[in-house]
Amino acid sequence: MTCRMAFLGMVLALLSGCSSMRALCPAEGGRPWVEARSPHFSIRTDLDVETAEEAAQELEMLRQGLLQAWGGSFDPPGTVEVIVLRNRRELSEFTNVAIEGFSATTTDGPVLVMAGNGYALSEDPTDISIQAHELTHYLSQFALVRQPRWLAEGLATYLETIYLKPEKQEVVLGTLHAHFFDHVRRSGWRTLDELWEWDRKGLLGSAESRQYYASAWLWVHFFISQHSERFERFQKRLMRGEEPRLAWEQSFAGVKDLAGQVHAYVHGGRHVYYPSITAPLFPVSGVIRIQPLEPAEVHAIRARLILMTPGAASPEERQEKAEREMAQAIREDPWNVSVALLRIRSATDPATRLERARQLVERHPRSGQAWDALARSLDAMGDTGEAQEAAWQRAVELLPDSVGAQNGLALFYARTTQPEKGLAAAQQALALAPGNASVLDTYSTLLFQLGRCREALAAQQLAVEMLYEGVPDRLRQTVHDTLARYEAVCGSNEATSSTPRGAPDTHEGAP
Repeated sequence: MTCRMAFLGMVLALLSGCSSMRALCPAEGGRPWVEARSPHFSIRTDLDVETAEEAAQELEMLRQGLLQAWGGSFDPPGTVEVIVLRNRRELSEFTNVAIEGFSATTTDGPVLVMAGNGYALSEDPTDISIQAHELTHYLSQFALVRQPRWLAEGLATYLETIYLKPEKQEVVLGTLHAHFFDHVRRSGWRTLDELWEWDRKGLLGSAESRQYYASAWLWVHFFISQHSERFERFQKRLMRGEEPRLAWEQSFAGVKDLAGQVHAYVHGGRHVYYPSITAPLFPVSGVIRIQPLEPAEVHAIRARLILMTPGAASPEERQEKAEREMAQAIREDPWNVSVALLRIRSATDPATRLERARQLVERHPRSGQAWDALARSLDAMGDTGEAQEAAWQRAVELLPDSVGAQNGLALFYARTTQPEKGLAAAQQALALAPGNASVLDTYSTLLFQLGRCREALAAQQLAVEMLYEGVPDRLRQTVHDTLARYEAVCGSNEATSSTPRGAPDTHEGAP
């Protein structure tokens, strides 16, 4: 989970003036909830229908604007889930932390949670910084096969200052980040060598973390402004899957005194030009479909928010509140899929999870999510037989674009040492989520089992690079342990510079 605080930007809109302070379901006095589905977003909200549709159009416009950072025909697949509450007071019900929006990561990609009225994003660019930052992370993983953390966060903060000008069909990228620029001028910045070691720093305090983010923004802005050709060559090498540090050294060979140059860039005053990039903003096309949400679905959303919103509430307290929401949802609709999935995941006893998953499949045999839950429950029970395999296969059949289902099937074959069966699913999961550390870990495992040691090592090295903040400690440890094992067997100097098979093709253009 990535929690973006106020110093990293504001979210969509200010208070709406509504007297309600809770995002309730209509049966409890709340406003009607709807789902607005556009080509690249699934938005669930208690905004009115017209505003929900406008919010979907604006997010599509934001996505289109961000794509111009890579130019060409770059248009990656996938749908981003978004939950939009009407105002910040409604969001405050779920957390005691002063946040203005956040993102969380699920098995099938990011979830953006924000507050606001959805009115024209282009009226105030500071209102869309969080959405732009998180969408940049999502999109950039399709463009850049490998990303050191300083580059990933630097690009995201560089692009979070995006300014949309639909009336002129233009988008402006890379304007000065006022907060970060002021921060580095007052408090200094981390050297590039320090940024290369960011991942090894572990958990940072808020002040130190802020300085790393500000420094990453500074270096990326400086490189785009002062060394654009070399910086583009660096990114194109990463697009081809080359090892980041080596790609950097080759792209910037012969450049002297970068530290002095960046110092002059920060403190040069009126004599320094800080350019931005203006690109065409193409019209957004695609149908937006609106459908009402049932009360049970609303309670399921509330339960998810209780469980995943940042804050100091204990797991026990969160679970107790979520259980109340789930109980009410069951009273509304005993077999609502979303609620049933939450109940399955919240059960601590594997046998209970399995029983509930089987009941869900019986009720909803055409639900890929139900089959996915059954497969995971069988796995938790230690079942490695045909029942789990069949459940994964059915989940993939019903949810072909599900990263979690594809990776689950691939992981089943990895655990049962049938790599030749799992490779296709692993490659599909990698195509859908090339920056997902868990997907890369599964893919590398299958390659290793197939005896493709050099490729397995390269994929696992890439998995380590994708361990950004919020990755569970258990996965982080597993990925590092596996890399150490592969290095011992394959040799650490055998790392390949080729793109892992299944990774996306490269694209012309770079910020």
